[in-house]
Amino acid sequence: MKRARLRVTPPDEATNAVHRAVQSAPELGDAVLLSGGIDPTDPTELFSIAGEASAVESALTDREAVRSFDVTTVDGGASRDEADVTYVYVREQEQDQAGQQFQEAFTAGTLVATLPIRFRADGTVEFTVVGASDDLRSAVETAGELAAVTVLSVGEGWERDTGRGTLTGRQREVVRTAAELGYYENPRGGTQEEVADALDVASSTVAEHLRKAESKLVEQALGTSVE
Repeated sequence: MKRARLRVTPPDEATNAVHRAVQSAPELGDAVLLSGGIDPTDPTELFSIAGEASAVESALTDREAVRSFDVTTVDGGASRDEADVTYVYVREQEQDQAGQQFQEAFTAGTLVATLPIRFRADGTVEFTVVGASDDLRSAVETAGELAAVTVLSVGEGWERDTGRGTLTGRQREVVRTAAELGYYENPRGGTQEEVADALDVASSTVAEHLRKAESKLVEQALGTSVE
């Protein structure tokens, strides 16, 4: 069995409603499909979305192709990072032909598209597919006719998704503010203290969020842990 980690930019007509929602709301980060998504005629799914519950509700309310949704909580309390993540149960409209063709490309033959699947706010989707080498190669070629496909890594057997690489809503807000203030320019045009003032938080809080966010972004770019 082979595995391939892929990054795909689906066409608009093959983009699901939740992915459209996070792209349309600057205060939201990535949506991660945790369960469901099996039956294209009745998509019923559980997502975690980086951002506050109120922002998630606003982005999904009255959205075309969303039949219903329900914001849920984390049983037993949330970790520090999970405090910036909203869990939502979503029922979407049946996928159109483009969406079904896109999904079928990665479930043909021996292939299994594994969960979680990450729908990033930049419009891309990242996921792992496992199966026979020939089927993987064919899927990439078929999907490449419908969308931009990048093979991030290829390997043997199974590799567990650790959850790294996804910014929480608060981390995204701090990074965005830092960028707007010139913190990442060369020469640097802003300081952590100025970011803290803009967000009305302590400088140490900004430093912690930036450190965690930058670590996740480096891990995402390299496909490995930096710990």
